[in-house]
Amino acid sequence: MTTDYDVIVVGAGAAGLAATQTLVSAGLSVICIEASDRIGGRTHTDTNIFGVPFDMGAHWLHAEHANALKAPGIALGLDLYPAPDNGMTYGLDDDAVLWDEVDEIQASVTKQAQVDRETEKNSGTPTDRSLADIFVNKGPWSFTAAMTFALSLARDLPDTSLRDMAAWEGGDDWFCREGFGHLVARTATGLPIKLSTPVTDIEAKADGIQVTTTAGKTYAQAVIVTASVGVLAEDVIRFDPPLDAERRSAFELITMGDYNHAGLLFQPGTLPVPSDTWLTYHLEPDGHGVARGGGFLCNVSGTGLTSFESSGSFSRDLQELGADSAIEHALETLTGFFGTSVKRNFIKGHATAWRKEPYVRGSYAGANPGGYSARTALRRPHTERVFFAGEASHESQQCSVSGAHLEGIRAASDVLAAHFQFPGIRIHNK
Repeated sequence: MTTDYDVIVVGAGAAGLAATQTLVSAGLSVICIEASDRIGGRTHTDTNIFGVPFDMGAHWLHAEHANALKAPGIALGLDLYPAPDNGMTYGLDDDAVLWDEVDEIQASVTKQAQVDRETEKNSGTPTDRSLADIFVNKGPWSFTAAMTFALSLARDLPDTSLRDMAAWEGGDDWFCREGFGHLVARTATGLPIKLSTPVTDIEAKADGIQVTTTAGKTYAQAVIVTASVGVLAEDVIRFDPPLDAERRSAFELITMGDYNHAGLLFQPGTLPVPSDTWLTYHLEPDGHGVARGGGFLCNVSGTGLTSFESSGSFSRDLQELGADSAIEHALETLTGFFGTSVKRNFIKGHATAWRKEPYVRGSYAGANPGGYSARTALRRPHTERVFFAGEASHESQQCSVSGAHLEGIRAASDVLAAHFQFPGIRIHNK
């Protein structure tokens, strides 16, 4: 088979861009094919809606000490800075009360995960439970504290694997003043990317890979697929041979969560809080034990833009009701805190709905209880020429852009390590 490229990368999000850069740097002939009309995937900074940077997807550079995008951002000359310690809980004079509860929950997670690991080691039986199983309602601020974890994981407590959560690499958060999406987009400069080209089929041949898109067929020696597990689970892309049963089972255990932003632009000085203040408030559970609320990142980078952040089933319900519902909920909540001047000084709003994005179908991938070990199945090759990467397959930086970036590099390294198996691959620039 005559190939057009050594490697085709499917998807121009953080994983796809990192894979493409790694392969190009190694001298391979590569094309990155993206279904949508832009790069970045779930990291996207918009400057048109509000006239200031608005991260419609990822905004927080988590685990700064291990974050793979920090160094590239600084090298690009972008303004990266530590997230200020400007926490505020409305109705609570001493904010430390809330964060003490957060620390207690985290300590309980760590302790129980260790117990479960020992149980599994001794019995040989996989042991896991949900975050809801160890959550204790100790008082009026317990569900507000629990919401901190719900936001981090984009899912409700009963749907969260405790073992998966314990594996997450924590650390301090940083921000990028120009927007995290802008940072990721800058890393794509000069890369061979083809936009607005959805992939429909990936077929393994005896001597290569045939990738069918809406623009026709393209041939390569190998392919790296970085589509979300939401897209893969719903068979948006058809594989021949079909994906194996173990990977199919993993799609039922590692599932897309919901995390959305409702951006609210106010006149300068409307909210009496410092820049980048994280504002929480009292939450009560509904009949299913789900806290119906979120948190506010106020006056983002001093721009006057405030982002209301919601997750799990509450965020999903707001999506179903329409964008105006999330904006109205956020505006009414802030008005209750700071008075009617909030509404008078409100300029405009915009809400995201990531589950409705056809080439994403959710925010990021968390493990259901019992599914913590399924991430390893997501990173395994399918046939010897089809590789996978994304935040869903990273085992300690899952649910993060950094994890996606690292997985893109890992998948590209796997291709490079295996290239001797593919006689058609040639290192062009060496």
